[in-house]
Amino acid sequence: MLRYALMPLICSLAIAAAPALHVPVLANSQGLSAENLKISLDGKPGSILAIRGPEAGLVLIVVLDLTQDVDLAGIAREALLAGIDKLPANARIAVMLAQDGLHVVLDPTGDRAELAAAIRGAPVAGKPGLLDTIETSAQVADSILSKTAVRVAVLYVTDSNIYNYRDDYTNPVINSSDSHDMSRRFPEGLVREKISKLESKLARYQAPLFIVHLVYRDDRLNEAYQAGLAQLAAGAGGSSAFCRSRGEIPGAIAGALGAIASHYSVVVALPDHRRRTVTVQLHQDGKQLAGRSRFVVEESRGPQ
Repeated sequence: MLRYALMPLICSLAIAAAPALHVPVLANSQGLSAENLKISLDGKPGSILAIRGPEAGLVLIVVLDLTQDVDLAGIAREALLAGIDKLPANARIAVMLAQDGLHVVLDPTGDRAELAAAIRGAPVAGKPGLLDTIETSAQVADSILSKTAVRVAVLYVTDSNIYNYRDDYTNPVINSSDSHDMSRRFPEGLVREKISKLESKLARYQAPLFIVHLVYRDDRLNEAYQAGLAQLAAGAGGSSAFCRSRGEIPGAIAGALGAIASHYSVVVALPDHRRRTVTVQLHQDGKQLAGRSRFVVEESRGPQ
């Protein structure tokens, strides 16, 4: 169960603002400014309230989903700490665990010694929790993003194997004597169904999602799972990396942290935010930027 220790931080940073949409944009060489950026919502010009870039504050939620290889986890931990040391002084990092439900290990802090102890002390055990906790982590990130003037991002570091989840995603053959049984022809059907449901849920949240998977697996079911994780991260305005060797882990984690530190949050006014799907397009100097294009906005949520 998620501990609510983050709430004091959210309250202390809270600001009053009109309903708005926070659009994450990964950095480019030119940077973003009000002079060179245009945004449209559902094909109509949008009003930019703020552009928060690398100079703005950052709250990063690191979610550790490490269950199998202690040595592999050790490489990931040290790479994380090396990358965190390079983050700007205005970055605050929280540490969470994904096993048995999302729970807080360390509230957002800039204290590197506390972070080192929390990350190095994180257990390598249990069942994978990424699929079970990703919506909750997005909700926590949005709680901070919607009430503060900082950028917020979620980073999962995982070694998850689709076969090891508590839920069974193997889509077992229903009728072994029927060669036309759809479960036989599409064994990854349950994985794709789960990813589709999560993608719809994550469309309601606005903080970008980044995933570093420590072990690329090339069997059919895990390939479908990994493709789904990449789909979730891209749809949420972030990115993903899948390591085919241990040597790739430090670079993958450094790349994710670099993208997080340099990303922009473009705050756009929402004059009408009844529940609906909002299509977003960003143009810089007349050229369309790649990035997140779909949000589901709910009136009751009242994003800030």
